[in-house]
Amino acid sequence: MKVLIGYMLQPHSLKHSQSGFSLLEMVITLTVVAILASLAMPGMTEFGVKQKLIGAAEQVYGHIQQARSDAIASSALTFVKFAATGTTSWQYGISTTNNCDLTATTAATANACVIVVNDGDTTIDGLNGTDTGDRVLMRFTHADYSGNSALEMTLSGLGGGVQFIFDPVRGTLTTAAGQVDLESTTGLQLRVEVSALGRVSICSPGGSVANYETC
Repeated sequence: MKVLIGYMLQPHSLKHSQSGFSLLEMVITLTVVAILASLAMPGMTEFGVKQKLIGAAEQVYGHIQQARSDAIASSALTFVKFAATGTTSWQYGISTTNNCDLTATTAATANACVIVVNDGDTTIDGLNGTDTGDRVLMRFTHADYSGNSALEMTLSGLGGGVQFIFDPVRGTLTTAAGQVDLESTTGLQLRVEVSALGRVSICSPGGSVANYETC
């Protein structure tokens, strides 16, 4: 009897007591995950394109605002020049030099798109009180916004020119008003507008991008 009771008190090891996934359950789980991922992918792609467009538009907006402020601060005409508009290979630059060279990739290059920022040293190059170290290259390209969802940039207005020119007294444009349109391959659009008074703003043509005023 003692042997029997001892036997009954022993825990039984069942073959199926261990939990885990069978091969069929694993296949089903992976299939469901793949389906959900495929459903989410278009939305994730569209979100990435939208963020890239917003980043480019805000960058252009900020640089044009900076050019206007620099014109007033430096008491000098300040230019924002654009090239290769109407394509995805655009570029632009800020300079106190008229018609700066957008192919120049170093600040020391003649006619490069640069602004002067005093670095505080005592070196003086020439008679204008600045040195080569004070010259900051202000050239920007499509490179950060290229790839499968490249952005097309189109410049219009400005009396047919390719430069926004800011007056140093009031920060107004010495040209006609103009605009910079940016469009994604999916049709999303943002526009940077500059009025004759120098006011810079962003809007979305047709309201394709939420949280921006429709234009």
